[in-house]
Formats: sequence, structure tokens, C-alpha cells
Amino acid sequence: MRIFTTILDTVAQRLMSESTRHDPAALSRIRRAMIDLMPNDAGWEDERLRHRLLVAVDPKSLWFLRVELHQRLCRSMGEEAALESVQALWPLFEDSIEPSLLGKRPGRRGGGQRGDTPPGR
Repeated sequence: MRIFTTILDTVAQRLMSESTRHDPAALSRIRRAMIDLMPNDAGWEDERLRHRLLVAVDPKSLWFLRVELHQRLCRSMGEEAALESVQALWPLFEDSIEPSLLGKRPGRRGGGQRGDTPPGR
């Protein structure tokens, strides 16, 4: 049953992805940085998350997987360290996804940043 769920996740991500082209080098950098944050555990949940990171087809998919990565890191390193680690990924996404996802609203001074932007920005 677990293998079926993994296959279903992969197929669903491929079907829901947009047909737009993304910079493969940027996608690879983001993916590698996220995988490098993963603990070296061989548990089912860790392998499933690692697989989802590997099959993500665009930076937007990886952006939304940050939440799962954060949850996993909270269990191994604590909430504050996990948050800092995940927020350190933020600059990798800047030129790869829509500014609205990054919390920037066009036409407003100061960027209109929200809570998911890293501190000091």
C-alpha cells in the first residue's frame, strides 16, 4: 500500500504541474539544498519526503514542500533551528517563483513582506 501511495504522489505531481519551462540549474540547486537539510534517517516518512523532493517538477512544488521539510526538521533539531534552516532556502527561490508566493506584493513600497520571509529582509 505504501508503494502505491508513493507512485500516486509522483503521478499527481506530474499531472498537476504547469507546462512552463523552468531553469533546470535553479531547480537542481533548490532541490539539492532541501535534500541536504534532511537528516540521514532511513525511516519511511523521511524516504517519502526525500522522494517527493526528488520528483518535484518545478520550484513552486519545492516551495510548498518547505512546510513538510520544516515539520520533519522540527522533530530532529527543534523548531527554532528548523525555521532558520528552512528560511535560509528563501533566496534560492527568489528568481524561480512568483513574487506573491515570497510575500512580495507588486506596487507597494517596502516589498509588503509577510511572515514567511526570512528575518532581516
